Amino acid sequence: MRFPPRRLCFLLLSLCLLPGGIGPHAQTSTAASAVPPHAPPLPEWEAAAGGKQEFDVASVRQNKSGPPWQGGDPQFANIPYGPDDAFRKTGGDFSATNYPLLNLIVFAYKVPTPQGEVLAASLPSWAMTDGFNIEARTDNHEVTKDQMRLMMRALLVERFHLVVHTEARQVPLYAVVLVKPGKLGPGLRPHPADEPCSTIARPLGKPAADAPPPPPDTVPGGFPTICGSFANMKTTAPMHKREGSRNIPMAAVVSTFTNLGSLGRPAIDRTGLTGNYDWVMEYMLEPPPGVEAPPEAQGPTFIEALRDQLGLKLVQQKGYYDYLVVDHVEHPTDTL
Repeated sequence: MRFPPRRLCFLLLSLCLLPGGIGPHAQTSTAASAVPPHAPPLPEWEAAAGGKQEFDVASVRQNKSGPPWQGGDPQFANIPYGPDDAFRKTGGDFSATNYPLLNLIVFAYKVPTPQGEVLAASLPSWAMTDGFNIEARTDNHEVTKDQMRLMMRALLVERFHLVVHTEARQVPLYAVVLVKPGKLGPGLRPHPADEPCSTIARPLGKPAADAPPPPPDTVPGGFPTICGSFANMKTTAPMHKREGSRNIPMAAVVSTFTNLGSLGRPAIDRTGLTGNYDWVMEYMLEPPPGVEAPPEAQGPTFIEALRDQLGLKLVQQKGYYDYLVVDHVEHPTDTL
């Protein structure tokens, strides 16, 4: 089946929600206000990562097998590429197979889902369909995930001649607020400061025969085991979706709602909640147009789950939202 490039970009970004995929869930607050900012401030994560970084060795080659959905090589990444904190130590190695430029930009700039349409519209069609194999290495064996983002950014500039800018656009928004001030739903809690919480993702591949059993998928309360990562978890009924995370700022939690609820507009955090939170919610997915849900598929809608499980609601408003826009990009030649 062939998809138009613009529709394809949303399929690619939706894959980012899968654990270990390139994710659209941003952990930085996106500016949204009544007055457009003159220039967005430097995100805290960039400053904390130490500014400009580069790989010591890198290879970029186009994957000529075609997209995975047309029988090409399956996509593979040696680290969880989302904008969350979950990471897998690789000793400084970075590997990606058959990933399009769109996904690489999402990783390098921590692009949240609501920016997807604008970002894709500023890219040529090949940036959504042509896959690339990237093998890179840094001599820093203790490199962090955010440092690898900055290295990927430098690689995109060097090999793809990528030029981007951020601009504030006035758009319809959803402000996410508490249903009752000071009251959280049963599926939302401040992250306990004394609770063990690892951001190390599980190893790739089949575990060795003598390896200890993996930890359970969830901790008491139904929250995911791994912290700093958005998890698509096992549901309790057909046609349901169950999503959650631990030790995540509310701005990052809220940034997932646009995609999870198919809201069609950015969602911004106006809860006033500070610090990091654990959350989990389950709701029934809307069946595709013309398809009836089976009788056994029962459950709350996304809006109902938001209210009853998290204690949150959506308020329509207009405001300014920062979007990443590509000014220039070139198809790279195969280089080492």
